[in-house]
Formats: sequence, C-alpha cells, structure tokens
Amino acid sequence: MISSKVATALDNHSWIRTMFQEGKRLKIQFEEKEIFDFSIGNPALNPPKDFYDAMNQVIESPVKGKHGYGDYQGIFAARQKIAFYLQERFSVDFTPNHIVMTVGAAGAMNVVLKSILNEQDEVIVLSPYFLEYEGYIQNFNGKIVPVSLNNDFSINFESIKQALSKTTKAIILNSPHNPTGIIHTQQELNELGKLLDDYEHTFNQAIYVIYDTPYEQLIFDSVYSNPFSAYKHIIFIGSFSKELGISGERIGYIALSSDTPNKETLTSALVYCNRILGFIHAPMLMQRIIGEMVTLKIDPSPYKVRKDLIVSILRGAGFEFIDPQGGFFVFPKAPIEDDIEFCVEVAKKFKVLTVPGSQFGRRGYFRLSYSVPLEQIQNSKEVFHAIYKHFSN
Repeated sequence: MISSKVATALDNHSWIRTMFQEGKRLKIQFEEKEIFDFSIGNPALNPPKDFYDAMNQVIESPVKGKHGYGDYQGIFAARQKIAFYLQERFSVDFTPNHIVMTVGAAGAMNVVLKSILNEQDEVIVLSPYFLEYEGYIQNFNGKIVPVSLNNDFSINFESIKQALSKTTKAIILNSPHNPTGIIHTQQELNELGKLLDDYEHTFNQAIYVIYDTPYEQLIFDSVYSNPFSAYKHIIFIGSFSKELGISGERIGYIALSSDTPNKETLTSALVYCNRILGFIHAPMLMQRIIGEMVTLKIDPSPYKVRKDLIVSILRGAGFEFIDPQGGFFVFPKAPIEDDIEFCVEVAKKFKVLTVPGSQFGRRGYFRLSYSVPLEQIQNSKEVFHAIYKHFSN
C-alpha cells in the first residue's frame, strides 16, 4: 500500500496537468491551430544567444571532470555571477558564499522548507497561490496557513496579523504572482516588514519571508520591488527556467544577502539539505553555462507583447480581470461562479484549455498562460468572444 498522505494527495485533482494532457490529446484529434492551449506556464521563447554561446564554450572546453560530481553548494563561477546580478539589481551586498545552486525553484523551495521547519511549524501562503506550495510544506510536516489576498490581489495585512502565531515560521511571497500576474508593491513589502519586525519583538522569534520569484525579470510598465530594503529575514529563491527559457533544465538558486542574520548557519543548513534531499547538487552543465554567460539580464518585451494582446482580447470579449504586471499569467473572473464547470464543460468545448481558479484557492476565476505562440493568441479572439457570448444569451 502507498502512504496515506500520498493517497490523499492523489485524490486532489491537478487541473494544470489534466488540462495540459487534454491539450495534447486534442492536438492529435484536431489540427493544432484549432486548439487554444493556455493551460501551462511553459516558456514561449528559446534561450538567448548568450546562453547558446556559453553552452558551446562549456561543451568545447577540455575541463577535467566536467560532468562529474561538484560542490554541494554549486560551482563558484555560477554563484559569483548570480551575486553580481543580485547586487546590481537590488543595491544590496551579496557574496557567492551565501548563494546555493538548486534543481530549479521547486528544488530550492523544498531545500528552504526542509532547512527551517520543525514539525507543525506554520507557513503562511497568500491565496490564490501556486498549488504545489501545499505539498512542499507537507513534505516536512509543516502546516499551511492560507491567507486571502484582497479583491485586487493586494496584501490583506489585517488577515496576516490574525494568522500569525507562536508557531509561524515563514511567509511565502510570490511576486510576480502566479496565478494573477500582480507585483507586490514596495509599500506593501515595507508594511509587511514592519509587521514582522513588530512580531519578532513581541514573540522574540523571527519569521522568514521566502521570496519566490521565478519570473523576477518578466516585469512590465512597473518598477520592481526590493524585498531586501523592506525586511532583514529574506530567503530569496530565483530560477532561470522562465527568464532564459530553460524550464526543462532545472536550474535555480537560493540567495541570502550579506545583511541576513545568522547567514552562515542558514547557508550551511541549505547546503546540507540540498545534499540529503537527494538533489546532491544542481545540474553541473547548467551551472557551468550560467557561470560563463556574459549577462543574466533578459529582455521581457516579447512577453509584454503577448500580455498586451491577450489583455486586449479578453477585455474586448467582456471578461473582468486585474491587468498583469509581470510573469506570464492572467487571472480573469469566470462568467459563472463554478470555475470548474466553466473550464471543463464550456471552454473545453470551444477547444480552449485553461485552469480553474479553484486549483489556486480562488473559486470563480480561471488562469490563462499567455506564454504561447503569438499566432495562438491572435487567433483566439473570436473564440473568447464566442465563449463569453455563450453566457450572455
């Protein structure tokens, strides 16, 4: 028999994967141009030229042990490149000594939670939220505490105050946000930092903010926020999956600034957990490529073009939503309260594949990924108008 915890998890439907698999099935049955698959957040763009140049350089280099085991923390060149990038990005001091290379952002999140959680420690997540957070927290016998964002998806600080307890260990902050595409403002981060500072003084214990940002450079018409200027206990999780278009290569990182309290002990814990969770270390080839790249900066404008186009189409059809500020998701209200019925029974009949908002803890909404070919978005105009008209008749 399998574990009872896993058995329960298997009963909890993953609509993201279900709709993605349904899209693959429909593409066999119909012409691909007839299917409008907005279900999964796969990068729409190939990696930049700099990535391929660095990859060719690494492959052709006669480095001994190129594909063998490496340092559990990650190779120095990759950590140094990330430290330079973060220091320039946030105007805060970083060193390679406090950066850990990981198997993607998901691996990073599991390493962080393993490093900090005791049994039944609580982790606050802001709802709607990426569903896998729940599984990650439960992996280490933690307790997830969902706190709803406001209707405009800003932070509800009163609700956070009510959720804080003596066993609160961390808050996961995801920005740009999956599934809504919003960016938490600097004012929000500052207010959250003040709230958590007050908590630390009251209970004589700190709460970590796990700043999960795999879409960190995909920001449109908005000044990005700096978590390090708002609060001292920041554990920063980054990934190259979306920004460089290498999601299948599984390469990410955890970073602590030089101002992080107890950074040496925390880094040691992160490196240890990276090893014992079975990751051992991040993929060596990808680490070497990151270390050789001229720059880690990318141009987000191709995703902004897609965002502007899908927003125009959805708004023209009559859907209501908060305009995404980053990432590559938009989170409209469904025309009916039952978002699963909308996605599975109606939209799918129009060969449109989206994910119910219930999957993210917010009933009555649905998520679309606009990280798809431009032609797919352009050709979806009539079908979105037809779907909305279906409910207005």
